[in-house]
Amino acid sequence: MVDCMIPRRLHHVTEWFHAGRSLLLLLLLVTFLWPGVALAQSGGPGQPMIHIVQRGETMFSLARRYGTTVDAITHANGIPDPRSIYVGQRLVVPASVADSENWTAHVVRPGETLKEIAGQYGLTWQTVALVNQVLNPHLLSPGQVLQLPADGQERGGALHAVQPGETLIAIALGDGVSPWELVEANGLTSPALVVSGQWVLIPGLRPSWLPAPFEAVELEPMPVLQGQTLRVAVRTEQPVTLSGTLFDRPLQFAEEEGVYYGFVGVHAFTEPGLYELALTATDGAGEQAAVNLSVLVRDGGYGYERIDVPPSLTNLLAPDVVAAERERLDTVRFLFTPVRRWHAPFAQPVEATISSYFGTRRSYGGGPYNSYHAGTDFNAGQSTPVHAPADGTVVMAEPLVVRGNVVVLDHGWGVLTGYWHLSAIDVVVGQEVRAGDVIGRVGSTGLSTGAHLHWEVWVDGVSVDGRQWLASSYPWGDLDAGAP
Repeated sequence: MVDCMIPRRLHHVTEWFHAGRSLLLLLLLVTFLWPGVALAQSGGPGQPMIHIVQRGETMFSLARRYGTTVDAITHANGIPDPRSIYVGQRLVVPASVADSENWTAHVVRPGETLKEIAGQYGLTWQTVALVNQVLNPHLLSPGQVLQLPADGQERGGALHAVQPGETLIAIALGDGVSPWELVEANGLTSPALVVSGQWVLIPGLRPSWLPAPFEAVELEPMPVLQGQTLRVAVRTEQPVTLSGTLFDRPLQFAEEEGVYYGFVGVHAFTEPGLYELALTATDGAGEQAAVNLSVLVRDGGYGYERIDVPPSLTNLLAPDVVAAERERLDTVRFLFTPVRRWHAPFAQPVEATISSYFGTRRSYGGGPYNSYHAGTDFNAGQSTPVHAPADGTVVMAEPLVVRGNVVVLDHGWGVLTGYWHLSAIDVVVGQEVRAGDVIGRVGSTGLSTGAHLHWEVWVDGVSVDGRQWLASSYPWGDLDAGAP
């Protein structure tokens, strides 16, 4: 989760909104179809409900459960740090869009799709996705609550989350509309009947659920497999300083043609499941806005292989030897150069078949399968030329104990490639190379039992499947066109 941020308005594309409905209906629907929500109490018509925090719950999971946002819950409860909730704590769950008399709650059942659900209510899936903040229409979870207009009526406008101490008149003045327009658009009996965290329809505002200055966020691919690379592309209304976290690691972004790009390596041993991506934009005045998104990681389907190491090479598996070499590689592994040298897609470094794939779970000498193959092995013959798959800078060119003769290229934006077991090194540190340049020759130096090229790709310091970067499966062909 991110630190406490300055409150920001959340705007949703929507074209319908009417008078308030009791949140008790939402609670009964969710309780009937999802017993885990039973520990919540309705505060009565027009009032927020109370949720008692259970073991394992986070602010993020509660926001998803009740169809609201982390910011709305933290503001409603005066919590400076959303990570600080505790078991037994009573939290106010602010009123949501579903409180309107013409809205209803739909609890996603296993196998349901967004298109099917939208069809049941006479809506388009795009409308349902936007009002429920669903970035990927294929990313629905059983038990997830979707907010839908029961009568399918459409009205123009966008949504604003009421902040602590904010009045309807203040909202109207801030957005240049009449307070009575807001009263009529939201079916209120009095301008005073708004509470912190409640959604208010503001006619005529920019149609986006993202808080300003965010305009668009794209995650690709989604879902992402273990060992793959995830691209995060963000567009904003104005120049910002963008930061983020995912898998408890900080993200680094680079700006190109008005779009901020961040590339995240998903470790091959990441547990499949739903993870939170937290983004923070800081403008020139130092004001901040935050967005929390869901990232779904799925099993990579990797196989298993046993490696029998000859007795003459077993000393290379000694823990102190392995640790010392990893420490040396870590001096370049986490480099982040803000200038992109590479273009889509990468070329294969050698013309040869693959003899061992990335991600394969490995056992050495009959031991446990507690490691994995961090690269792609090409079955190339001794002294076969190895080519740079993309433009880059040589940041390592030296012999190592386990990996033999090594070359590492920095391609920019946290993307690096490594070449192990070479028989010859044909470049020097600091040299600029172009795609296709010869950087070394295939060999069998270090911990190797035969001539081959081990090709490794690092993204954000994490070893990922290099095949995703090759022409046959490259997912970001629109990058040079300025996506998203």
